[in-house]
Amino acid sequence: MEHFTYPDLLQHLDGFDAWLISLGLTPRPNDRIHEAIKVLRKADAASRKGRETGIYSDIQPGDWFPMIEALEAHDVFLAFHKDPPPAIAPTLKRALSGPLHPLDENPKNRDGRNIWFELALAAEWRLRGALVSLEEPDLRLTRNGIPFLVACKRPATAGSINANLRDAIQQLQHNLDISPPSTYGVAAISLSCIFNPGDKVFSGQMSELGKHLEDEVDKQRPYLRSVDDVRICCVLFHAATPGVGNDVDLMRASYSAAQELHPSTGSTTFAEHGQAMRSSPRMR
Repeated sequence: MEHFTYPDLLQHLDGFDAWLISLGLTPRPNDRIHEAIKVLRKADAASRKGRETGIYSDIQPGDWFPMIEALEAHDVFLAFHKDPPPAIAPTLKRALSGPLHPLDENPKNRDGRNIWFELALAAEWRLRGALVSLEEPDLRLTRNGIPFLVACKRPATAGSINANLRDAIQQLQHNLDISPPSTYGVAAISLSCIFNPGDKVFSGQMSELGKHLEDEVDKQRPYLRSVDDVRICCVLFHAATPGVGNDVDLMRASYSAAQELHPSTGSTTFAEHGQAMRSSPRMR
């Protein structure tokens, strides 16, 4: 686990607004991510006061998710700040929208965090050395010269996982139809809302988070067996949540579980990608 101090995160995020301006975007102090950065500043001030007085205050439940999203904003900035504006600006503009707290989401304002899932996942991969870009359908990953198209979905409820899976598969098929034959497809499904709708903090072992994802894989297995398009090699289930751990005020607990659909060069290579993402250190 990589540790960050509040001052370090805030120092790195000092360039966030300048980055937005360079992309042709207008920084809005009250959008979701800027509000999250304000919460990070509040936590930094409380931490400084605690060191000075010896009296520390707990992180309030309403601050759990904003602080994690401020950390994700740091990662997105670090991963994408050198990309040309046309490659990142339209996606980032959409990703900044939405309510500060996930519990306040509804079908009309979920788009921001849906897109944010794509950015945060791509940042996780890129900061660990993966060659990934924002391209149709959502992400394009290249490993060992093999291109993978990744369709990302973020279902709001457990009952909508299957529908999101089907949408991702159809989206991949449409894009694979106009791609070279050696291209593979991966459906990436965020289960963060199902695991934690916004009112909890994770306090277990990472294996428990993994068990939750594996349980969902098992529930979806009948549909996964029915996907007969050999170009779609894997489905990735992913979850990220605020968590508590040793020696940290708050951590971002993140876990991915991949299910092979059809044995192929693509599925083998994507499995290697998953292993690399677990073992490779983050770039700074």
